[in-house]
Formats: sequence, C-alpha cells, structure tokens
Amino acid sequence: MKGIVVYSKTGNTKMVAEEIAKKGSLPLHVVLPVNDDPQIKEPELKESPDITAYDHVILGSPVHGFMLANVMRVYIEKTDFTQKKVDLFITHFFPFAWMGGTHTLKQMKKLVEKKGGEVHLMIPINWKNKKREQDIKNLVEKYSS
Repeated sequence: MKGIVVYSKTGNTKMVAEEIAKKGSLPLHVVLPVNDDPQIKEPELKESPDITAYDHVILGSPVHGFMLANVMRVYIEKTDFTQKKVDLFITHFFPFAWMGGTHTLKQMKKLVEKKGGEVHLMIPINWKNKKREQDIKNLVEKYSS
C-alpha cells in the first residue's frame, strides 16, 4: 500500500501532495511541528505520521535556506523506513535546482537510506519555473500510478 507524507510551511508542497493523493486515491498525512519557525534546528513534532501500514511512501518537503526543512529532517530521522520504497519531491523558489533543490533531494535520500528505505524517484518542483504547472502534472502522473 502507498501513502504520502508531507510537510508544508506555505501550502505549496501540500498542494502538490494533494494532487498526487487525488489522482492516485492515496492517503495523505501531514507532519506538523509544535512551532513552525524554520530557524528552530530540532523542532518538536505535534503530528508525526505512522507509516508502518505502507510499503511505498512518497515524501514531500519545501527547501528552507538551501537545505531540507528541519521539520521534515526530524521526521525522517525519527521514522523507520526499513524495506520501504520511497519517492521524494521538494518544492523551492530558487531559479536553478543546484541552488538548493538538488542538494535537498540528495540530503533526503541519504537520510531515508540511513533509516532503511530504498529511494526511487526524486523530483524537484521549482515554483519560479514557467513550466511549473506541467512539471507538477508530470510529477503527479509518475507518483500516483
């Protein structure tokens, strides 16, 4: 069974996750911090979705300060991904993926693999890109099947 876990500060990442969930009829879970300040290095999680029922998980997160959002980093570090297939996506506002998007996906992949997961797809969504809507549509098609 496949499920989606997402953290979204502004709603952009959640909007992409909702499109995937709708298209694939997938359950969507949101990671919620007690305090949503991106400067908090080790945020406490108010809601930390349980993924034990899933063998395939899609993780979505924004990029904060050229890195993975601390909220999602803490969630991944506290979650067991053993024998789970994991797909990743991030949203960012940088003009080029190398300005944080690519690095963040690599950071997520490393954390998930350290926790036993097997990463497959990794896709950045650039909110400034003129092709953003098409990129989201392509991501939704790949991740919802």
